Amino acid sequence: MEKDETNKQESSVARNVIIYGIGGVLSQAAGLITLPLMTRSLSSLEYGSIEVITALTGYFNLLIGLNMMTGLYRFFFQAEDDRDRREMVSTTFLFVGLCGAAVILFSFLFGSYFSNSLFGDNTHIGLIRLAFTALVPVAVYTYSLNLLRLENKALPYMIIALTVSLLYMGSIILFVAVLKVGIPGYYYSQIISNTIGAVIALFISRELLAPRFSMKWFKKLARYSFPLVPGTLFGWSLSANNRMFLNASTTPVQVAYYGLANKATIVITLATQAFCNAWEPTMYSLLNQEEKIKRTLPTMLSLYTFGTLSICTLVMTVAREIFLFLAPPEYLAGIGLLGIMQLRWIFTMGVYVIDPGTAKSGKTWWVSVMLGLAVLVNLGANAILTPRLGLYGAVISELLGYVTAMCGRWIVSDRLFPIRWNFRYFMLMIMLYGAAAFGQTKIILSDLPWLLSFLLRLLLAAVVIGGGYLMIDRDAKNTLKEIVGNTVSKLKKRKISA
Repeated sequence: MEKDETNKQESSVARNVIIYGIGGVLSQAAGLITLPLMTRSLSSLEYGSIEVITALTGYFNLLIGLNMMTGLYRFFFQAEDDRDRREMVSTTFLFVGLCGAAVILFSFLFGSYFSNSLFGDNTHIGLIRLAFTALVPVAVYTYSLNLLRLENKALPYMIIALTVSLLYMGSIILFVAVLKVGIPGYYYSQIISNTIGAVIALFISRELLAPRFSMKWFKKLARYSFPLVPGTLFGWSLSANNRMFLNASTTPVQVAYYGLANKATIVITLATQAFCNAWEPTMYSLLNQEEKIKRTLPTMLSLYTFGTLSICTLVMTVAREIFLFLAPPEYLAGIGLLGIMQLRWIFTMGVYVIDPGTAKSGKTWWVSVMLGLAVLVNLGANAILTPRLGLYGAVISELLGYVTAMCGRWIVSDRLFPIRWNFRYFMLMIMLYGAAAFGQTKIILSDLPWLLSFLLRLLLAAVVIGGGYLMIDRDAKNTLKEIVGNTVSKLKKRKISA
């Protein structure tokens, strides 16, 4: 009976990975589809300026709501009745609105300072203020979608994600390609699409909304969520610092190359985020079942490692083709960064698997401590490597920061809630991927004929996927077979019934 329940839980995670993976693809597809238009309609200097402004505004985006959604995840299922849930949700959204208004006001007061600090003149004041204004609808939309995920409303989630994607693409085409508005068109598109998406999502979740603010729930949510804010800011710093250092050491053009390489990791980004979207609510629901979560987590880590690095090596197989599709040949200058950037995701999203300890104990301040340490490592590496190695110095510094963050949280969590992890498999897979990615990059940058180059890259990908499957532990392998078997069976049944 217990085994059946475990299989049911694992199948639920697998099903949600697919559901929210599709939703994530829809949400990100617009950015990927319109990227070739952006890189060809805007100069590399303009595109680099967007990346620099994004690095700045990202800090303030995280301050809108101060991580209250995390607290909502933690306590939503513990509420005694529907009234408590309504008060909890409404309190969260009212607070998000208040924070958003404060952020916009801040941008109007300090827009000139930011423009001079980043670009050495006042020419970007209007763009910076517009970027800050766009943060509010984006944040409200994100919180609204997360609310649907919390309610497990998968179909509305996907429909809204598709709607927003289409609106964003249409707006980009209109403002950037047709009207030639330039950089402001990028922010107009965000404001329009996310505002409409937020309105629709909130309408669907209207039963959970009420025009009242509960101080009781605000204190409870804040007590859990606010200690995570420094950690969230530190987490953003790990990626933003590199663009800031590149901009200071070189030009926004180099930041554009860095940004394009980062966008090229879209496939692995979607895959890992889909896994985490499905896994995070499941982990919270298992926190009180100690023996069960101790059995489940090592399996999930092995599956996550195998799946993530398999996708990474497949992306490297077609990396050159991806770059040429997304941007003009000028941007191929950043193709060597992709293998390192993709590896970052095993550490970025891996923390959602390896850190049940801080959530279970409530000692969330440890997250901020470890991320603070990671930022120090990142800053030190950037100061040393980026002026000397340029793009490669920035991306190596970023990876070192994420490795520090995950390893630190892993150590802390294991002290708070010990679990027997399969460290050996985790390390072997990283080394296998690293060797293959290095080889694939060398092949891409060589003068080999295209077909031979592609076949060699494909061979290395097969080695990683085949080797990873052979090395994976028995429990993870059985779970993987069950997931594939169940998926195939369901597809066959649907085909027969159709």
